[in-house]
Amino acid sequence: MQLAILGRFKEQHMEKLFDEKERTTQRYSSNLENAYKFYDQTAKPEFIEVREMLNEWFLRYPDSAKYSLKRDFQSQFDAAFFELFIHELFFQQGFVLTPHPVVPNSSKNPDFLAKKGKVEMYLEAKVATDKSNEERTLENRQGAIYDELQKLESPDYWIDIKEIIFTSNKQAKLSKIKVVIQKWLDESHAKSEITYNDCDDFGEEFYTYKDDDIKISLTLFPSSIEKDHPIASYLGSSYTGGCEQALSNAIREKSAKYGNLDRPYIVCINLTGDRHPYQDEIYNTLFGLRRLLGENYMGESASQSPEMDGVLMNSMGPTFRQVSAFFITRVFASNLHVANHWLIEHPNAKLRLSFDHLDLTSNRLSPTEIKTVSKKSIKQVLFPG
Repeated sequence: MQLAILGRFKEQHMEKLFDEKERTTQRYSSNLENAYKFYDQTAKPEFIEVREMLNEWFLRYPDSAKYSLKRDFQSQFDAAFFELFIHELFFQQGFVLTPHPVVPNSSKNPDFLAKKGKVEMYLEAKVATDKSNEERTLENRQGAIYDELQKLESPDYWIDIKEIIFTSNKQAKLSKIKVVIQKWLDESHAKSEITYNDCDDFGEEFYTYKDDDIKISLTLFPSSIEKDHPIASYLGSSYTGGCEQALSNAIREKSAKYGNLDRPYIVCINLTGDRHPYQDEIYNTLFGLRRLLGENYMGESASQSPEMDGVLMNSMGPTFRQVSAFFITRVFASNLHVANHWLIEHPNAKLRLSFDHLDLTSNRLSPTEIKTVSKKSIKQVLFPG
């Protein structure tokens, strides 16, 4: 009984996501650092701004779920951020949101019930990444190398990372890597010109560290500014397109999770992987190649074809009709002013949702095309001033 009372007390009196305290850390985040801990410790102005924004959003989040959400931020920042973002995005459109409502015919709970006047809908927030387990493992191994290289002292030069190849399954000798590369840097700084000892196939000069477990190729270029970290660029890992599988998996996971619902249902998906989504890719994932053929595919009675390979429409007919619409984006705390979104109606939903009650730009299917109804962007909804 006392524990239950204490739990309710914590929920009702938790006012901030990040508590007020003195902060002096003036560095950037390391690659493997817990995001919540970084934001909680940093005193750099650009990150203070993000922390204060998240605290303001958190104040508007329902008291009954603040304790749980704060714990989620501490352990799984990306998922918790997207949940808070969705709450704020719909709050700013005039909705009152109730976290984890009870729904009929299911023991599971969607993230929110959103109400505005007579309009009610369920919202589900899902973070989707295009990384496989192997890719995440590789990314973590590379992150450990990046964090060690960021400790190097290189006042006069930026370091450009050209290549990291792991040649064994053993843990790389981080301290040895740092000592050897720092020695090369010191020798380079002592000379009037940069020293290299290796070249690639195209004749470009690199410095290469190599042992039994790893090969690292680096090059330098002059820096005329004072800096608190030496790495100018990491290995390239950002692409346009290629997120179809991540989007498809997220839709399949969340669309039928709650069975037949009694209110419209929006599945909100944040594509946080390296591959940036683009419009045709999203439409093709949802509706399939049939859209490209210019066929009529609005109704259930439309003729079927093998080309109908979309998640919402395939050769067997419409699917996931429990979902009324999808909200798809790629949003982080750092890109809210420029993030794109797609709010797309399911043309064969069991419960249709009127987008007239939403302020966001939306996309609707006509018999032969997808029409955009222009309203507001994410930036315009969140920062109306």
